[in-house]
Amino acid sequence: MFKKLSINSIYNVIVVILLLVAVAIRGGATFEWLKPHEDVVYSLSDIQKVISNATKLKENSDQSISILDENNDVVSKALYSRNFDAKFQGYAGETPLMIYFNKENLITEVQLLNNEESPEYIDHVAQKGLFNSWTDLPVDTITALKSVDAITGATYSSNAIIKTVQKTMGNYLAIHYQSQSLSFKQVVQPVLTIILLLVSLSMLLKKWFRKYYWYYLVAVLGVFGLWLKQMLSTETLYNWLVKGLPWQSNWELILVLILAVAMGLLGHKNYYCTYLCPMGAIQALVSKISPFKKHGFQLKISKVTLRSVYLTFIWVSLLLGFTLPLSDMEPFKAFSFAVASNIMLIAGLLIVILSLVFNRPWCQLCPTGCLLNSVPSLKTKKKYNHAK
Repeated sequence: MFKKLSINSIYNVIVVILLLVAVAIRGGATFEWLKPHEDVVYSLSDIQKVISNATKLKENSDQSISILDENNDVVSKALYSRNFDAKFQGYAGETPLMIYFNKENLITEVQLLNNEESPEYIDHVAQKGLFNSWTDLPVDTITALKSVDAITGATYSSNAIIKTVQKTMGNYLAIHYQSQSLSFKQVVQPVLTIILLLVSLSMLLKKWFRKYYWYYLVAVLGVFGLWLKQMLSTETLYNWLVKGLPWQSNWELILVLILAVAMGLLGHKNYYCTYLCPMGAIQALVSKISPFKKHGFQLKISKVTLRSVYLTFIWVSLLLGFTLPLSDMEPFKAFSFAVASNIMLIAGLLIVILSLVFNRPWCQLCPTGCLLNSVPSLKTKKKYNHAK
C-alpha cells in the first residue's frame, strides 16, 4: 500500500528532480523546442572545398551522402546535419555542417557550411582546433557522446557546432543500424534483456526462480557484463540528461533504468544493484565461491557513507561547470578488455580480489548505486530481502 504523501516526501521528489534538471542545464541541455528555419542548401562546390575530386553526389538510404569521383568510385561519405534534424542556434543563427568520413569509417573533416555567425568568431573557433576535435575518430556512439569543451570567446558558436556534430552522428547511427540487416546480436540482445528483467522481477516480487539466484547472476555477468557491456553509470546517466535518451539505439538500457527507478519508488532501492548490475554480480559470485571468511566493508565518515560523499562531489563539480572524466571514475570499463586502460583493468582485478574477503567492496563506493538509492520511496518501509 502506498503511504499518504507528506510535505516532506513531496519535497524530496522535487529536490531530486530539480537537481537532475540543474545538472542537465549546466551540462548544456536547453529543453527548448527548436524553432523552424529555412532550409540551408549545400552544393557540390561546398563539398569540393574538402573533396577536390568530387564530381557527383548520391544520397543513401541511411541519409548519408556518397561522394563520387569521375570514375563513379566512392571517395568519401558525408553527413549533412539538416538531414538528421540537427539544428542548433549559435550567436546569430544556425550552424549547418558536413561531417566527412572515409571507407574505414573514420572522420576526416568537419566543415561548417554557409551561416550567419560572425566570421571573426568562426575563425577563432577554427584556430583553436574545434573542427579537429573529431578527426580520425570512428563514426560510432562513443564518438557521438564525446565530451568536447566550448571555445572561450565564442561560446555560443562553438556550443552550437558541438551539439550539431553530436546530434548528427547520433541520429545517423540510429538510422544506419536500422537500415542494415539485423545481426545475431541485434536479434538476441533485446530477447535476453527482457528475459533477464522478467526473471529478476519474479525473484524479487514473487520469489519465483529464487533458488536459481546464483545461476542467474552468472547470466547477468555473461550477458550484461562480458557480452553486451550494458550497465548504468554516472557517465551514461549524465549524457542522457544532457543529450536526451537514445531510444532508437539503446532502448534496452533505458528500460533497465526505468525499471530501477520504478522499483525504487516501490521501496526496492537495491533492485538494480542486486539483480542487474554486472559489477554487483561478479562481486557476489566471487564472495560465494571464496573459501575465506567474509568481512563487512563499510566506508563511512561519521554517519555519512563514502559513496554519498563521492556522488555529491561528482554532482557538485558538474553543477559548478567542471569537466570530469566520468568514464574513469567508475571501473565498469574493465568489462571492455579491448578498450580499457591498464589502470581500469587493474581496478577491476582489485575489486575481484577484495571480493574474496569482503562483501561487495565496490558497492560501498559506487556513485551510480548511491544515485539509484536516492530515489524517494512511495511505499511503507519494508525489509529488503534477496537470495542468500
